[in-house]
Amino acid sequence: MKVIFTILLLIPLLASYYLINKENFLFQQQADAFIIEHPEKLPRAEYAALMFPGFSNVIADLYWLQAIQYVGRNAVSSEYKKYFYEMMHLISELNPYFESPYILGQLLLPSWNNPNEDFTPEQMEEHTKRWEELWLKWIENFCDTDKIELIDMQDNLGMIIQDQKYKNPCRSFMIPYYLAYIYFYYMHDHSEAAKYYKVVSAQDDAPRWARILAGIMQGRAWEREKSLFMFLSLAQTVQQRDEACMILSSEIERIYNLYVSQNMPLTGEFLRETEILRDQVLPRLSDENEDVILSDTECSNFLTKAIRELSLLYLEQADAQYITDFPDEISAMTPERLFELWYINFIPTDYQQHWDYGIIYRYSEDSGRFDYQMGY
Repeated sequence: MKVIFTILLLIPLLASYYLINKENFLFQQQADAFIIEHPEKLPRAEYAALMFPGFSNVIADLYWLQAIQYVGRNAVSSEYKKYFYEMMHLISELNPYFESPYILGQLLLPSWNNPNEDFTPEQMEEHTKRWEELWLKWIENFCDTDKIELIDMQDNLGMIIQDQKYKNPCRSFMIPYYLAYIYFYYMHDHSEAAKYYKVVSAQDDAPRWARILAGIMQGRAWEREKSLFMFLSLAQTVQQRDEACMILSSEIERIYNLYVSQNMPLTGEFLRETEILRDQVLPRLSDENEDVILSDTECSNFLTKAIRELSLLYLEQADAQYITDFPDEISAMTPERLFELWYINFIPTDYQQHWDYGIIYRYSEDSGRFDYQMGY
């Protein structure tokens, strides 16, 4: 009898316990959904750590999961950008060393290529400013800013790679790598892109091709001399030893320094002799050996890129004189035109040539100067 009485007594208690927990669960679901649908109700980031003493990292993880859901629910229209910065700012205040929010913020905040987006230019500019604020926090928490400044002042990429005082300015190569990408792709600031690709080059965990990008970005900023010296220094410091290639790169640097010291323009004779020596030192390019010769670890790869920059410098110097003589024109457009009118006495040929196509030098409307492109 007592057993039956006990069971009858427990039934309403268990039922109440179940209903209470069910209500709590539904309430929690609704609260999570409310935050996802109304992220403007999130607590202020500046006070978040004080609200959850001792549990900041755990709370940051929870908000991170909710942020992912928020982005997913609003991905088609990119409406997530309205409060995305606030969410990433909150998470990074709770856990400053949680790297994922910085990375996601870098990739999503400045982008505006979605055809379903309906943002004004002012709103897009605001998103970019928000990205920069997140970037500054990322740098502050993950990088040695003094080392970054040292790297920025050093144009010799070989020194940046070898000298210990430049080593590993950030906790991960991804931090400067994503910054460089955004500066190049979204901001069109090739000088800043080059700066951060140099920072990437100082990282032990960075992929080797990042060093090439540092030189390329310097060229895209039309600082061709810096780009030239960076490629030459790389050719002389690669681990794969190629004595002939290294000697030629050193000799090009020495002779070019003479031109600079005497304030002389580059000559066709210098370019001609450089190409003759290049073709003696390097084998003829083919489909079979291209991957090896232009490998990121080969002196030959950096040597050919340095000579390309040298050729473009030569053409740009001549084209500047052409524009002075023909002020109604924007450029001679082709090396052949410069040759016909005696502004140059040698037409440079890029090393990267195949039997029916290769790299050619032409005026670029996008950049307003001579550049290289694939042609036939």
